[in-house]
Amino acid sequence: MPVPTSHPRHSITETPALAAVLEPLRTRMGAEAPTLTELVMRGAEAKLRELEAQDRARAQALESFVKRLCDGPRPDLDEVRRIRHASRRP
Repeated sequence: MPVPTSHPRHSITETPALAAVLEPLRTRMGAEAPTLTELVMRGAEAKLRELEAQDRARAQALESFVKRLCDGPRPDLDEVRRIRHASRRP
């Protein structure tokens, strides 16, 4: 009989694709192979690190873009008006 828990439960079907990834690990590590829980935790941690790296890269790119804008010459407002006027549709 299952033990009641307030935590979400999950089931994983070992499809051929999943088995193809797990079998070499099991063969190489034997009894030392990580459990599915450990693999899920490692995968989640790796994905979080990847997302955080993407966030840092975006922030650095934005900072660099803003710096280049601030360091560049001031816009010619007359030319901006001419371009804006020329791009208007009748």
